[in-house]
Formats: sequence, C-alpha cells, structure tokens
Amino acid sequence: MNTRTVLLWHNNGETQFTFAVNPIGITVSRPNTNRVETLALGGEINLWGGRGLREVELETFLPRDGSRFFQGSSPDTILSLLKRWQDSGDPIRLIISGTDINDAFLIEDVSQTFREGDEDIWLSLRLREYKFQSVTGGEEADAASGSGREDERITPDTYTVVKGDTLWDIAAKYYGSGTKWGILAEKNGITNPRLLQIGTVLTL
Repeated sequence: MNTRTVLLWHNNGETQFTFAVNPIGITVSRPNTNRVETLALGGEINLWGGRGLREVELETFLPRDGSRFFQGSSPDTILSLLKRWQDSGDPIRLIISGTDINDAFLIEDVSQTFREGDEDIWLSLRLREYKFQSVTGGEEADAASGSGREDERITPDTYTVVKGDTLWDIAAKYYGSGTKWGILAEKNGITNPRLLQIGTVLTL
C-alpha cells in the first residue's frame, strides 16, 4: 500500500512539520483559465487561457497525546501554526511524496471537525499554488508595482476594412476585446455585420 508523506515548511524550512497521520484523501486540481466569448453572429466559443493555479485539498487528523499515532507535537500547536501561516499571507512549500507537488502554496482554508467522543483534531486543508513574480524593470516593474505608465501607443481615428476582417477582430485589436464589436457597429451605423465591405473606412 502506497503512503503519502506530506511536508509543509515556512521561511525556507525555518519552521516545518510532517503530518503524523498520512491524509486519508488528497485531491489535486489543475484547472485552465479558459473563457467563453459570444460571437458577433451568434453562438459562443471557448478560448483557451492557459493553465491556472493548482489547488490541493487534503484530509487527516492530528492525534492527541496518548494516541498510538502521536509523535510529540501537540495537535493544538500544529493547528495554531497552520492558522498563523494562513493569516500571514506568506507562501509555504508543500511537498507530497510520490507526486509532482513540490512548490509554493498559500493556505486558503483550514477546517476543523469535532467528533463526539474523539479528542483528536480532524482537519481539512485547502491550498492554492503561489507564483512568485520576477521583476526585471521597465514595463514589468510598472505592472508589478501597480503604478504603471500611460500607454504611449496611439490609436488611429479610422480603420479601412480589408479582406477577412470582421467587426469582432477589429474590436479586439483596437478596443481590447471582440465583445465590444457592438460599439464599433453603432459608431458606424452598421446594422448587419455580415455585410462588412472591403474598403469601408470605419470610425474608431
């Protein structure tokens, strides 16, 4: 039978612990950040947005002194430590043996279940992957700091339609989102986007 050792550590290993009891269940989700857009001519498309942040959920219990699983760490101390890490907002390293989990995570939720006649602490833990930002200066530094500089690119006043153009594409290019095609149509009095003529000069 395979067992999973779960190690949590904080501040480069200054504080760390391994659960005395291997989790009875570990769920790892790996979502994508896809988005659904509405097409100008009706219908919807699902656009791939890249991999999202992994989430890990695990369930275990923290044994009390006197339990055959007790390893010398008070369950109240461990629970307090987990809550402190959660409240600090600091990333911790999560390592789960036998998996590819060996990364920084934030503790999203610490749930405790009380069971009648059981003095052990039953614990559910939910963590979400943490991504470190590397700032090298220039635009990346502005984006990371939140200050940002004004966009110095100049948007033209008009656009001439070429073969293959759609209002969706033009709106995406100049308005930042194809869903704003209706603004473009209204500005130019277009009632039927299917009849977009090559050579038409559109006001942006």
